Amino acid sequence: MADRHQEHGWIRLGTEIVHEGPHLTVHRDRVVQPHGVEGTYDHVEIADGARIVMVDGRRRVAFVEDACYPLGTRLLHVPGGGIGKGEDPLDAARRECEEETGWCPRDLRHLTAFHPLPSRTPAVVHLYLATGLFRGAVRRDPTEAGMTLRWVPFEAAVDAVRSGEISEAASVIGVLLAERALTP
Repeated sequence: MADRHQEHGWIRLGTEIVHEGPHLTVHRDRVVQPHGVEGTYDHVEIADGARIVMVDGRRRVAFVEDACYPLGTRLLHVPGGGIGKGEDPLDAARRECEEETGWCPRDLRHLTAFHPLPSRTPAVVHLYLATGLFRGAVRRDPTEAGMTLRWVPFEAAVDAVRSGEISEAASVIGVLLAERALTP
C-alpha cells in the first residue's frame, strides 16, 4: 500500500477508523516503523485552519475569548476556524474575521503556515495579518454563542504573549510575526 509515509521509512499495513465525528476522525494505523518494528499509530484528521491577527487603525489587536472545553477555562485567542472542503484559505480567513468579530479586512497578508501538532495530524494552520478593517456582521455558530470580542493595544498583546498570558499557539505565532511585519 504505497503512500506518502513510505518514502520516509514508514509502511502502513492497514488503517481503521476508531471514531468519526463532525469535526474530526481518529485513525489507528497498523504500521512498520522506519527502524523495522511493527505497531500501531493513532492520528487525527481535522480540517486545515485559518487564523487572523486583526489590527485596527488605532493599533489594537482583536482577540476573541470563549470557553475551551479541553482546558476547562475561557481562552483568549485570535479569531479563526476551519477551512471548508474546497475553500481557499484566504476566503476562509475573510469569512472567519466577520463571523467571529463583525469586522471585515480590506487587506489580508499571509504571514505563515504551520503544523500545530505534526505528530498527531497533518492539518495546517494558515496565519494572516488583517488591516484596513470595516464593519460587517457577527455571525457566530451556536458553539460560539458565549464568545466575546476584546480589543487589546498591540504592545500589550505582544507583552501578553511574551509573559505567557496568551498561550494559544496560533495567537503566539501570529502576534509575534505581526509585530515583525508592522515594525518599520
